[in-house]
Amino acid sequence: MLSATISSTFAQIDTIVRALVDHATQPRQSPPAQQHHSQQTRQTSPKESTTTHQTKKAPFDGTWLATQSKTNPETQQMISRTFTMIIKDGKATRTLDSTNASSPEKPFYASVNELQRRWSYVSVDYAEQGSSLTIQWAPGQLADWSPKTVPASVVADFGLPGGETAVYKLKGDELTRINDPNGLVYHRAK
Repeated sequence: MLSATISSTFAQIDTIVRALVDHATQPRQSPPAQQHHSQQTRQTSPKESTTTHQTKKAPFDGTWLATQSKTNPETQQMISRTFTMIIKDGKATRTLDSTNASSPEKPFYASVNELQRRWSYVSVDYAEQGSSLTIQWAPGQLADWSPKTVPASVVADFGLPGGETAVYKLKGDELTRINDPNGLVYHRAK
């Protein structure tokens, strides 16, 4: 009898060991409730984006260029002007490069027939409304001129630009000054 009990116990132990070995060799699986929870977590977590967040650029921000030329038949002068306007973060700066050329019979100063000047401006007020922009410019400051044989006081008296309010209208890459009798059009620099 003792022998039968020992045999039966060994048989039970053998069955238990085989079950443990079989379970250990099979791939591990999570219990169904745990699988459901991890899938639910994956579904509710926000998707990661591979693109970087980009802020929308203000429509007027950038560098704007305009040129203008005209001839004055009375004074026999040709005036060429290049405007560079830089707008960023609700502020604007502008430079005006101006070249005046006269006939040899009518020099500007002594024997000077060509005068180059650079004026700089800063905005004192700036307002955007849709595709319209209004800038109040401070009076221009003489930044440079050529030739230096012409005194600064003479250059400053030769068309000193005062402060002004300019109204612009944006259409694509063009910024048109609408309150300018010459219809000055700026183009966005690329």
